[in-house]
Amino acid sequence: MKSFQINPNKKYVFIMGAGASKDDNLPIQNEILQNILKRKFAMSNKQGLHKKEYKKVSDGIKKLLKTIFNSNQTLENISLESIFNILETAISQDHNIGEVKLEKIKKYYDMLIEGIMFATLTDAKLKEHNVLNKNPQSPYTIIGKKIFDNYKERDINFSFITFNYDICLDRVLLSMYNKDERKTYDVDFAIELGNYDLQDWFHRPRKRKIYLLRPHGSINWLFCATCGKVFSRISQQGKPLDLVDGIKCYHCGSSSLEPYIIHPANNRIYANKYITQIWSKAEQLLSEADNWCFIGYSLPEADRYFTYMLSRIYNFRKIKNIKNNKVPEISVININKSANQHSEMLSKIASCDKGKCKNLKEITDYFEFLQKDKDVFKRFEIYFKNVIKYECSFKDFATKYFSV
Repeated sequence: MKSFQINPNKKYVFIMGAGASKDDNLPIQNEILQNILKRKFAMSNKQGLHKKEYKKVSDGIKKLLKTIFNSNQTLENISLESIFNILETAISQDHNIGEVKLEKIKKYYDMLIEGIMFATLTDAKLKEHNVLNKNPQSPYTIIGKKIFDNYKERDINFSFITFNYDICLDRVLLSMYNKDERKTYDVDFAIELGNYDLQDWFHRPRKRKIYLLRPHGSINWLFCATCGKVFSRISQQGKPLDLVDGIKCYHCGSSSLEPYIIHPANNRIYANKYITQIWSKAEQLLSEADNWCFIGYSLPEADRYFTYMLSRIYNFRKIKNIKNNKVPEISVININKSANQHSEMLSKIASCDKGKCKNLKEITDYFEFLQKDKDVFKRFEIYFKNVIKYECSFKDFATKYFSV
């Protein structure tokens, strides 16, 4: 695999999926539900805080699943998307689900959101996600440190789009802040945070800034349904209960603040004005970037709108008669390591009995069928040409291949 060498004259957009946070001991999306059911939360720390709340959420979701799904099936076969699809549709249609009344369905819905927040909070200390850390272990910090150390005297052309709920990346980018505008990189979330009006909280980003777009919100974003403002608690990670247990709006004080995340479902709706602004900025950045780098992201079916946006922008940029128009370079860091393992296994099968196996074709076809839609690289090659492939962990990419 070749080096990912940053060219200071080019623009880069890094697209982060759940796999990017795997090296920070946070779950990928298909592990979140199991972590909720097993009460496997990063913040169930040595002091045993929040155990009562964790148990309530875990037991409640188990009861929900056994009620609305086939009780003979193991809970491992149920996906987070399928649960949200059922709950959300019932709520939108004002329907009960069997003996589960609508009011109870809404409580289960909120409980599931709460569980996601518990499952994706990092237990790492702030120092781990700080660019001044001399020996970082998080790949987010390793990359952030390389960028910060090499771009102190010049403008930066990096933007980030993350579909993760965790705040590891936010912490790293926020640690680049300096009161001296000439030495800083401010974080721009592309929305007007309510924090900007509060003393000693976030300030509006200045000239030297890095865009960090969150099309699915964040576990530390809180929304007021009365005044419509969004606040971020990232400056110090909010405790789980603080984020879901009735904090009054910092601006109007009229309503309790609510978690602000777009949950995994097949009918995701991006109607809120802040989410719409974020998507609009994402389109602009992708339209201008020379390189799209996907890290731990696999173009999942549930992200159909983003896949559509990528395809539309990429195909527009293929039109050669538009001045200075050219397609971006596509880099994909696949953390699953399935492509090589699949090829190696087929090779072993072919070598059995010196290649004389009568059923070799049927076995090969079966393995190809199992691999269908699971090969991340093939999925990207459906949409883009000349995909540059990195089959390694995010940490390996950050330490071995990423250079500034």
